[in-house]
Amino acid sequence: MEVPLSLQNTENARRTDPSKKCLADFKVEKEIGEGSFSTVYLAREKSREMREVALKVCLKKHIVKNRMVIYVQREKEALAILSMEENKHPGIIGIYCTFQDAESLYFVLSYAKYGDLWNLMRKQPNKRFTVKDAQYYSANLLSALDHIHKHGIIHRDVKTENLLVQEDGRILLSDFGSSKFLKDYETQPPVSDKNQNTEEERPGRARRASFTGTAQFCTPELLEGQRTDPATDIWAFGVVIYNFLTGILPFEDISEYLIFRRVQAVLYDFPEDFPDENAKDLVERVLVKKKEDRLTSEQLMAHKFFESIDFEKLQEMEPPKIFLNLEDS
Repeated sequence: MEVPLSLQNTENARRTDPSKKCLADFKVEKEIGEGSFSTVYLAREKSREMREVALKVCLKKHIVKNRMVIYVQREKEALAILSMEENKHPGIIGIYCTFQDAESLYFVLSYAKYGDLWNLMRKQPNKRFTVKDAQYYSANLLSALDHIHKHGIIHRDVKTENLLVQEDGRILLSDFGSSKFLKDYETQPPVSDKNQNTEEERPGRARRASFTGTAQFCTPELLEGQRTDPATDIWAFGVVIYNFLTGILPFEDISEYLIFRRVQAVLYDFPEDFPDENAKDLVERVLVKKKEDRLTSEQLMAHKFFESIDFEKLQEMEPPKIFLNLEDS
């Protein structure tokens, strides 16, 4: 899609604060993605030898109109914490800076050349990954989740589309707009007016109406208005592994309402050609309705499905080469 004129002529962008970045510092090349309240472009940062970055542009009027301010704030805060030198993780998208002008907010993020893992998977034979490749990708995702949980952050929108593939084939966990901080529960004030309820204090029906993620990756506790915790991400992790190995999702139906019913009842099955018994056991021990009964990150790392994975040496592992067959786009 063509880059808007407002982003093409960045040389004329006004710099309101000399100490901060503005559009004039970037050359915007092409659109590479679109979210619920933003558009992402490939851009080059002029002062960094034309370093490639992902420029996420959020229109202020759209954010306010759709009551998305809290999601933008959450993403900015979560990424700021996770991009601090002492908190960095190689499997989590980095944020270089943010800035704004009269119309938009801008996030300058790590660039992932090959887009999201969902589209990569759809281009594979049988539109799914081999067991070996699924082990690699899911181990890296698990490591990233374990890291954010230890820093008090719940992602709450873990799905295959939110895993981005870098030029070397390694993946990045992205899109922290739905994230929640465990500290929020400690400081949350009492609520007296039902119209002031927080997301997770609303009745189930209202909570479903406000759900912003992908229905097939939603959890029973989100649908029932319960508080989320790291086990919420672990459920979605199980859905991702199922997706990697089958090319489909465990909870599917003709409408979002019926999908939610299936999630609440934990109603799913495995195809006859499901390729790995250890993966099946893992999924069965993660897609459990009671949060406290799900395996933890530590237990998952010790599971037989990851028997061949050394989590301390993930970065030394060679990533799958399947992305090399893709044309640049």
